[in-house]
Amino acid sequence: MSETDLLERIEKMTSAMQYMARMLGTRLDRGQLAQRMNVHRNTLTKRLAKDPGFPRPGPDGKWLLSEVIEWEQRQ
Repeated sequence: MSETDLLERIEKMTSAMQYMARMLGTRLDRGQLAQRMNVHRNTLTKRLAKDPGFPRPGPDGKWLLSEVIEWEQRQ
């Protein structure tokens, strides 16, 4: 399998995961998002202040997983 084929498969799997998360409305709390990003919870506050493209939490203080995946793809 070539590198191009592998990258294409990864992109398809990521898109499928994002679609599932969007359909289910899966949400992450601050601790879950920090763990996913491998950062301290306080780092999320700094990212929110510095990066206008960083996903914003909803009124319940949780992030939509589909938005997080979309942001990760742009990085």
